[in-house]
Amino acid sequence: MKKLKSYPYNDAVVQKKVLNFLSKNKYTVTNQEEYMDNSFNKEVTSGEPLPQIKNIGILGTIFLRDIKSIQRKRSFKKLYKQVSRILELKYAPITIDVDGYIINGHHRYDAMKIFKFKTALVRLLNLKANQILASGEQYKDLLENMKFESIDFSKSKVPSFQPLLGMKHKNRKDTVEIILNQA
Repeated sequence: MKKLKSYPYNDAVVQKKVLNFLSKNKYTVTNQEEYMDNSFNKEVTSGEPLPQIKNIGILGTIFLRDIKSIQRKRSFKKLYKQVSRILELKYAPITIDVDGYIINGHHRYDAMKIFKFKTALVRLLNLKANQILASGEQYKDLLENMKFESIDFSKSKVPSFQPLLGMKHKNRKDTVEIILNQA
């Protein structure tokens, strides 16, 4: 088993769990700093990361199996940072589009899969990932003009999404514990 570079949250048990997961789930360790997701959807962004959109969208929960990856390259440093946050239940919601593609949160997604979470806290955008990509630097205009009241959850491609209407996301740990207790 490969030994990775030492990171702040790098104990032997976590490292073994991470490497076992990656080797069994269509990921390739390219070097001590990076790994690749070989099951990402190539058609949406060709594996390139999107702008890091945060704190916008409808807060809710979704089954992890309904979330889809569109970014190929990942960093072990970012993964271990998210592993630490996931284990402490202090993680930010994953931002997804209306089809369930991850806009922001691929490392959180990986950490949740490694530790066998069934549901995730997410923010749902009323946009598609390819719209954000096509808009280039004007993606902020798309976000400003986004209409949340027009989302028809019954026709959504993420059927397990459950909005947490009226819930303020100020204390991550309390929110995450509520989500886990509902699952």
